Amino acid sequence: MAVVEIVIEQLKEEDHARYLEVLVESYSQYEKEYNNPEDWASYLSAIRASVGNPDAATILVAKQGDEILGGLQLFTDSEKAYGLPELSIHSTIVRLLGVHPKGRGLGIAKKLLQESFAFARARQDQALYLHSGDIMQVAINLYLSLGFVRDESKDFRKGDILVKGFRYDL
Repeated sequence: MAVVEIVIEQLKEEDHARYLEVLVESYSQYEKEYNNPEDWASYLSAIRASVGNPDAATILVAKQGDEILGGLQLFTDSEKAYGLPELSIHSTIVRLLGVHPKGRGLGIAKKLLQESFAFARARQDQALYLHSGDIMQVAINLYLSLGFVRDESKDFRKGDILVKGFRYDL
């Protein structure tokens, strides 16, 4: 049986519901890390609301055939991405990078990030940013292996959680 290639493309409207399912399933592993169930519910609600966010410049998805296995959202500044203009990020920001558990180990996150680099370069950005928390250590290790560096000047707090800034210089 032939292996079907992973293709990165922009999210189509008819795929919104499936992408949302993939996003929720990819983040569900972190539920047990939240001490307060209300914090998890709030995070999950924000994830669900993100798919229709008009402030996203684009949503990229990774497909294998017709199946969506992962995706991420790209924003053009910190106000649109987080409602935090005080972060003073005026470059592309990656949000909600997620890969469905059955798509892990196929290089999907790396391919999605490479497309993000291309998007940011086309905008003539000097850097690409993303944020992550300590519970997402596997993801952080990937970011560092791809050349992202910690940028503590772009950290912020969400409740009790330190959301760490990472930057990839283009």
